[in-house]
Amino acid sequence: MSQALVLPVFGLLSISAGSGKEAELVSDRFLDAMIHYWDLPASRQSLDLVNKFGELAREWKANCGPASSITQLAMHPAYQRIIGMGAEAVPLILQELERSPDHWFWALHAITGADPVEHGDRGRIARMAEAWIRWGKEQGYAW
Repeated sequence: MSQALVLPVFGLLSISAGSGKEAELVSDRFLDAMIHYWDLPASRQSLDLVNKFGELAREWKANCGPASSITQLAMHPAYQRIIGMGAEAVPLILQELERSPDHWFWALHAITGADPVEHGDRGRIARMAEAWIRWGKEQGYAW
């Protein structure tokens, strides 16, 4: 009789997948899912997600000029779709923010509920970007 396969999962819990080829397949798929949904660096997220974010970000920037109001920027359909991507978009937004500071703050706040920007730095894009990037690193995001 073969022994059950017991897997420690990130030191938090263990799963028992039984024995045999089916159990091995189940445990492999479970680990794949855990790795996929764990906070992955942007560089390890699915190419589809990265491409989708890139397309939406380009569309948003192309359709919203520098004279756009914050409300116009945040209500643009591409920006709203980025918010709709949820937590998976956070490292991608932080990476974009680090590369080229822009009005990503509404999206970050909408997704995370956080607001690390000090009152005196509001309206100062570079300082706001620094605050969010620092917050992201403190929260363990990698990009």
